[in-house]
Amino acid sequence: MGDDLMRKSSLTLNAVCITLLWAGAGYAQSYQGRTGTRSTHPVESEAEAGSSEPAEGCPPVFKQRFPATGQTTSYVAGDDGDIRAGAPLRYQDNGDGTITDLNTKLMWEKKDQASGLHNWDNTYPWQGTCLNRPTKFCGTDADCSSGGTCFVPGGKMTIFQWVAQLNIPPCFANHCDWRIPNVRELQSIVDYQTYFPAVDTAFNNNCTPGCITCNLGCTVDGANHTTECSCTQPSGPSKGYYWTGSTYAPSPIVLPRGSVLAWGVLFGDGDVLSAGKTDHDYVRAVRCGLVDKRAR
Repeated sequence: MGDDLMRKSSLTLNAVCITLLWAGAGYAQSYQGRTGTRSTHPVESEAEAGSSEPAEGCPPVFKQRFPATGQTTSYVAGDDGDIRAGAPLRYQDNGDGTITDLNTKLMWEKKDQASGLHNWDNTYPWQGTCLNRPTKFCGTDADCSSGGTCFVPGGKMTIFQWVAQLNIPPCFANHCDWRIPNVRELQSIVDYQTYFPAVDTAFNNNCTPGCITCNLGCTVDGANHTTECSCTQPSGPSKGYYWTGSTYAPSPIVLPRGSVLAWGVLFGDGDVLSAGKTDHDYVRAVRCGLVDKRAR
């Protein structure tokens, strides 16, 4: 009798521990009696529940995998290079100026050394100001009331005006849904096994600063159908800093306040940093992934 009680108590404790582990991993469990069915389902926040779906014309969500960091060198037992958690980094050059991440299924714009919208030397600010209301910040003209124009000094474009150019029919690589990546998406292509730049060779192959004819072993660019290399800036005027669409949350201890800062990735070494939205930095477009289908 005593042994049976201890055994039942042990089983109950194990069940509680398993339930807590599942809950900690973001899952909830429901039971129907001692021998009934058990179901497991994701726990979502109110903002996430039922709002995001795969982008049209993109691979289904169940084929997505969380990528590893790329680090394979181990310095101590149990470190990232030893464990190598996540799916190994794998990319596909589509031969049309785009690269597909075979883990996340995100499709990335290839930066090149040709003149035009995809040139790896081009830099843009995150935001401009409305000409009809100079105190109003904007990404595109749509942010300015009464038909106002979103203005950037020097004839430049914001990153949002730039990506809109890629979506003018027939559109870059025949896709009209290019967007600015969020900070987690952009960091997913960092390869922490290397540096300067910290990316796989799919994103940096045979690129030489100041050279526009170094195309040996490179593929076709989707914009003008010429053979161009795949490039990532490790330094340059913006020190390899690439914008994301993610804003730095307002903070009373950071000046200037968060509303005028945005997140980006420094591809020299893989740092994630914030910068002022009027700074001129690099940018790389992305498409696919989960997108919010709620009406805006």
